[in-house]
Amino acid sequence: MKQECKTVKNIIRISAAALFVAAPGLAMAATQTGNLNVSTTINVSCSSPSPSGTLNLPFDSARALDDQAPANTKVDVTVTCFGNPTVNHVDFGDGSNRGTNRDEPGVRYMARGDADTPKHFLGYKLYATTNLELNSATIVDAGTEILHEGSSGNGNRLTIGSTSGSFAVSGKIFESVERTGAFGDPTDAISGAEVPGGTYNDVVVMTIDFN
Repeated sequence: MKQECKTVKNIIRISAAALFVAAPGLAMAATQTGNLNVSTTINVSCSSPSPSGTLNLPFDSARALDDQAPANTKVDVTVTCFGNPTVNHVDFGDGSNRGTNRDEPGVRYMARGDADTPKHFLGYKLYATTNLELNSATIVDAGTEILHEGSSGNGNRLTIGSTSGSFAVSGKIFESVERTGAFGDPTDAISGAEVPGGTYNDVVVMTIDFN
């Protein structure tokens, strides 16, 4: 009888010991990490320069070609951008009619619709500014002249350096008193009365640089 009691006690002790070892293992949990990558891309773009109209240059046949009045009304040009870029500058092209005998520095040329001789071209100058508060005459008087220095010359460039691409353009008819080709004898003084009548036009390409 005593022996049987010992056996029971031993069994109880063994079972208790097994339970004591297993209990701590139930409280331990494993962890692991992973990364979630999140991104977006904001595209930077600008629309083509949009002029508010045509730059109309007055012409007075009673005045010399180097003494013509500036445009009555300036043209405001707007560039709409997305992605908040910096608009660095705008480059002005040489126009469609510069060439042999039409190459006076700082002068672009309009052509009459049926232009086939040198006398059917008329020179003009452009002026530009980022100050939209100025009127046409003031822009010209300020002398912010867009000169001809070739398509990559800084003289054809208006620096903007902002997130706004807006600027204003003015101009006036201009030929030197003594020309070297566009009108008659280069030693002759050029007056407005010598210019053939008709409508003269030119197209100047404006290129916006931004980043």
